Amino acid sequence: MDLKLSGKKALITGGSRGIGKAIARQLALEGVDCTICARNESALEIAADELVQETKRNIYPIVADTSNPDSILHLVEQSATAMGGIDILINSGARVGGGEPEDFNRIKDELILKDFEEKYMGYFRCMRAVAPYMMKNNWGRIVNISGLAARIGGNYFSSGPRNASVVHLTKSASLELGKHGINVNAVYPAVTVTETIKERFPNEEDLHKAVEMYPIGRLVTAEDIAYVVTFLASPLSTSITGDVISVTGGIGNTVFY
Repeated sequence: MDLKLSGKKALITGGSRGIGKAIARQLALEGVDCTICARNESALEIAADELVQETKRNIYPIVADTSNPDSILHLVEQSATAMGGIDILINSGARVGGGEPEDFNRIKDELILKDFEEKYMGYFRCMRAVAPYMMKNNWGRIVNISGLAARIGGNYFSSGPRNASVVHLTKSASLELGKHGINVNAVYPAVTVTETIKERFPNEEDLHKAVEMYPIGRLVTAEDIAYVVTFLASPLSTSITGDVISVTGGIGNTVFY
């Protein structure tokens, strides 16, 4: 299937590793020039070199901090200048949960505030900054990487609300931007195989137990996420907007309708 992406221009936050890097790779393989951003310059340069060698597309690495409003404005301006515009925004640059306690009694206010500053505000600021470039062409695609914790109650007092807020942001932005030909969607990953999987499951037995929870018989990979996001970023996804798609390997028994 031709996704009709050749010649498009994408900005991917958090593009130096994990899901963001996998999305950049898949978009580039479809003929998209990409700007990737991250805070770590050396990791960003290495990722860009790898993607150029693998995809033969233009990959522009720009150091940026998406929790900083001025850094976001600089990132978007530099990206648009380098690529000649921005057609696609992939918001994937935010903290991955699991490093600090999130239970009712131990979670720190600072963690919640930091999470919302990085994810909700970071995503919103990026969207607002790129929107004028998309409006100019009356076409655009924005995909926000949220997280399955939004649908899970319990001791997720930061990751749950921050990921749920991204879905509300997605729907609201789709209503605002739809008249300009811009589709906005979100994706729910579950536990995903990336470079940090061994940090999350240092014990092989715990990893095996996690795998047993998935009907597909394995964890979801960053590439699995990238395939879905790449379709959502394409002109063929025109009838899907303001929605959230779970790419979770079928985990859980809750029915959503």
